[in-house]
Amino acid sequence: MKKFLVVGLMSWYLISPEANAADGIALIGGSGGDAHMGAIAVQWDWEKKWFTEGDWSLGGYWELDGSYWKGDGSGSNKIFGIGITPVFRLERTPIYDFAPYFEGGIGIHHFNEREVSDEKRLGSNLNFGDHLGVGIRFGDNLEYDLGYRFQHYSNAGITDDNSGINFHQIRLRYSY
Repeated sequence: MKKFLVVGLMSWYLISPEANAADGIALIGGSGGDAHMGAIAVQWDWEKKWFTEGDWSLGGYWELDGSYWKGDGSGSNKIFGIGITPVFRLERTPIYDFAPYFEGGIGIHHFNEREVSDEKRLGSNLNFGDHLGVGIRFGDNLEYDLGYRFQHYSNAGITDDNSGINFHQIRLRYSY
């Protein structure tokens, strides 16, 4: 619990409007076959965009997250993690007050435990998290972002035990 509190306080400091350090904050919730998870994340938008001539452009953001997992079953554990991910986003030019997008990212994550449940064990504390997502930004200034992600965590074969874990996630972001 102490680690989650520290991550939460660090996130609050990073996203405080006075510090102007981050461009947005997101709440993420999800479930997989072996666990449920929740996360808070801060994002820093990239200034650079590519392929801006048409209706779609490619950009992205950095995402720093602190997460909490609860494994299913009697032998389940509570797991805390922290990760950083560069995310590429293909986004349509806004239509009225909304803009659909597709995104994908691969980041690095560290977890305090490897045992998720009786049936699920991560191969190492250090894992990669990759996701594909779809969503929509909306609001007068496109300040809200609601999306779906399919997220996979595994250690990419660093150890022989590499079963990984998948989550279906809903993400809600508010941009400053």
